[in-house]
Amino acid sequence: MPRFFFHLHEETVLLDPEGQEFPSAEAAREAAVTMAREIACSEVRQGHLGLNHRIEVTDAHDAPVVTIVFKDAIKLHP
Repeated sequence: MPRFFFHLHEETVLLDPEGQEFPSAEAAREAAVTMAREIACSEVRQGHLGLNHRIEVTDAHDAPVVTIVFKDAIKLHP
């Protein structure tokens, strides 16, 4: 099963040194969306939210797979 790495880009960059195995790039993308939503929830509880924060998913060769920007992972209503 392929291994994917989820690098979080906020004010600083947190690199994922271990990664996780997923059956496909699409499954890794879905996991990144879920992670972005969970992090956003935590940020809101702390009184802030960085909509431009992002998770960059790479494969085992460090090739980009997908980038999930937090503002694209949630729907904002006025």
